[in-house]
Amino acid sequence: MSLLKRRHEVLAVRLWDPREIELPDIGLIVMEDAETGEQLYVDTHDRQFRARFAAAARQREAALNEAFKHAGVDVLSLSTADDLVRAIVRFAASRQQRRR
Repeated sequence: MSLLKRRHEVLAVRLWDPREIELPDIGLIVMEDAETGEQLYVDTHDRQFRARFAAAARQREAALNEAFKHAGVDVLSLSTADDLVRAIVRFAASRQQRRR
């Protein structure tokens, strides 16, 4: 991203679902690794499992944000729970104000 940013304007757009960060307490579910297809049964009633899941998600978010910051890339993070149009308009307005 750093190399690309030298010659171009770069904007990372992330679309995420709140369930990627905090699992709901809904009992047994099957989780599948999108890359390997491996499936795993997990019990979302288990508070410790949900806490570990949330901690891992926070760690992943922090690492991603640090990588974007290090590369000097702006990030538009959109949640599936948000009004996407409003979020994009807010982001564009704040970005425009920073450039002034």
